[in-house]
Amino acid sequence: MSVQKRQSVVGLRILAPKLEKFSDRQIEVAQTWALQFNVPPSQLTSFIDTYLSSTVHTRCWCVALPSTDDQTRPVLARIGDHLQYFDGHQVKACKIFSKDRVHKRKPTVMVAQQLLLRFEKRWYADVLLTSFCKSAGERAKALSIEDLGSFNRRGFDWTASNNRYFNPRTRFYLKQIGSTLKQFCQCLDQELLFAIRSAQCPSPKLYNWLAQGDRKRRLQALKAQPVLIPLLVLVDQWPWPWDGQQQVYMNCPWDELQAWRPYWSEDRYLISAEECLLGRIADAGLPLSDTLAWLLQAPRTAVRYLGQQRVFDTGSALTRISREGPQGPWHRLLLGASLGNRRPLKKAHWITLFALLDKIPYQLLDQTQDWNRLLSGCPTDWSDDNWSKIADDFRDLNELFNNVDESDGPASGEALQKLKSFIATASYHQIASLVNGFHLALIDIREALDAVDPQTKTDSLTPWKPLLYSTSTPLVSPNGLQIIELKCPADLDAEHRALGHCIDGYDYSAYRGICRLISVRENGKSLASAEIQMDESAWGETLAKLTPKHLVTIQLRGLRNRTPKSGSRVDRAYQWFWAKIKSGELAINMEWPDQTLSMSRYTNRNRKKLHAQACAEWINQRLSRT
Repeated sequence: MSVQKRQSVVGLRILAPKLEKFSDRQIEVAQTWALQFNVPPSQLTSFIDTYLSSTVHTRCWCVALPSTDDQTRPVLARIGDHLQYFDGHQVKACKIFSKDRVHKRKPTVMVAQQLLLRFEKRWYADVLLTSFCKSAGERAKALSIEDLGSFNRRGFDWTASNNRYFNPRTRFYLKQIGSTLKQFCQCLDQELLFAIRSAQCPSPKLYNWLAQGDRKRRLQALKAQPVLIPLLVLVDQWPWPWDGQQQVYMNCPWDELQAWRPYWSEDRYLISAEECLLGRIADAGLPLSDTLAWLLQAPRTAVRYLGQQRVFDTGSALTRISREGPQGPWHRLLLGASLGNRRPLKKAHWITLFALLDKIPYQLLDQTQDWNRLLSGCPTDWSDDNWSKIADDFRDLNELFNNVDESDGPASGEALQKLKSFIATASYHQIASLVNGFHLALIDIREALDAVDPQTKTDSLTPWKPLLYSTSTPLVSPNGLQIIELKCPADLDAEHRALGHCIDGYDYSAYRGICRLISVRENGKSLASAEIQMDESAWGETLAKLTPKHLVTIQLRGLRNRTPKSGSRVDRAYQWFWAKIKSGELAINMEWPDQTLSMSRYTNRNRKKLHAQACAEWINQRLSRT
């Protein structure tokens, strides 16, 4: 492969006289990026001219327009490929294209007014009110790509090796966007701007909601509920209680809201009011806590408690939507506020609660009606270290459901029904007892299957493709603990006997290419085991595109299935290993093929099916006694 050489500035100017308008330093910088992107020598001068002509203008500007109002002033701004406009009342934006021929540098007031007339029917895009958001970063990245002109279509611009160009250019444009937004926001209504910033929700939709209707009452509503109000404003569809027995939407206790009650037309399409329901509640002066409690079908005390919480502690509306999606992101908040003496009091408590809910299987989330009953006997302080073990016990409930799902026949259907009925009324301690009993039963089930079919032991040393390439010697962490990869059923069985947890049943998942397993040891003695998987973003990706960023640690378990404490020697050793993986310092294999199709223990003798059936039978027998 030939290496391109840097050409002199004088020579480039001879080849392309149009480069005379640029300084030597500018041409040198442009040539650096041409070499970075391996631009062919025949296109070098064209690339330099395109790049320098593009970077002359930042494509970020702001023009304040004449106004008769002393408090607010209309303003038009360009942020990359978007125009955004404040008309003195609301903010709006539109996407622009190269064919629109919008000025790259700041235009005069008269020209800006002419632009408004050109785009008066296209104000439907999202407005930026802060540069500290994902959308601003995407626009900054788009500007840095646009500087490459037609050369950005080569497909190489997103690779990590080109971060030398993209990182500083993106940071530069992000500063330009921030500076332009600062000028833009100075023309907005400062009281409304302060209100949405106080709620940590700089959303144009929330700003426009405050600017409509009864301004004073809407500001009071936002101050009273700085998380719930933005959540309800930002969602696509307003909540309305549903009568499951009558299969209709409930009648509203307030006549002012009854007209906004959704209904089903003859074509079975949902009809709902276009006006924001929250605006109607605030403008009519209805009791906020009562109406929200009825709309969300939540205890009034829970709604009031949320209003008393700091946004810093619970997380803002934008945070909740980004993590939980736009469909009912208030459910977890209301759940936490309904826990009586277990209600989270500060940020760390809310984080622990959300982490617990993340680990609870969806079947338990759907079945549980009384969370105080479910958590009875659990600590009342969310700072208690036992919550990590409680969360792990709830997550292990997945193993029962997974085995039932893999089984078939009448026993599996009965087991699933009994399991759902059990968790609907069980407390945590009852569920933990069931899970612990299941872990012990797995040992007997495995031994029984081995006794019936002893040939399965013949491939106990057959390895699956490993995660780590270089495993001839153990990895030693700075605190002296060793990191060992478990590569065959015999390794898993030895780990199970040492730690007393059910890792010996993970051979099928490992052979399927679903997970890889790691052991943390001290002088050969197992201290903890970790399960590593590829996250959802890896699904469907080609092997060439898989990187360490696609790997996630599902669980780290120590003796008798307990999670090592944060900051312990085991935890520090594993975090050191995980940092090595993520940084790319350790060579790893991302090809995890499905080997079960060619293994007799899973094909000829149908061992996995027999294992699942035995698990279903155990569940039926165990739950018949409760």
